[in-house]
Amino acid sequence: MILRTTLIWQVRRFFCHPVKKKFGRNSGQNCGQSSGHAQNHRQTRTPWPALFRRLPFLSVVCSVVFLSACSSWLPEAYKLDLQQGNTVKLEQLEALEIGMSKDEVRRIMGSPMLSDPFHNQRWDYIYRFMPRKGFERKSLLTLYFDNSDHLITIDDSQYIEP
Repeated sequence: MILRTTLIWQVRRFFCHPVKKKFGRNSGQNCGQSSGHAQNHRQTRTPWPALFRRLPFLSVVCSVVFLSACSSWLPEAYKLDLQQGNTVKLEQLEALEIGMSKDEVRRIMGSPMLSDPFHNQRWDYIYRFMPRKGFERKSLLTLYFDNSDHLITIDDSQYIEP
């Protein structure tokens, strides 16, 4: 009883059971003839298996599987442009001066993307842009502070204006 409710039983029944056909009104007699030959002929004839009855369904499934393997020529799904991180403009970078406090820098630049708890004197402003087509662009601006929370170094060697 449990086997009949499972998916395996449904699949087995779908593919393995033959189609049951009725062969005419007279169930084996050919137009009123009562010869044994006609009756035996009707009884020994095998019906089409379920596989042939379900041939249109199987052909659709096979064509979908085969076409998905050839996906290089199919159209791609639409992708959005992806922007992550802090957008640092050149005006913001030029407004920074050595000796500014962390609060002044935060007002100009905004909160840093990364504020490492092990290096709390270093702020990283990371920006990443992945266009739908084309190459990925990364920008990194690192600010270093001294122990009295004043800006001492601006590392803009990997900075690219977005």
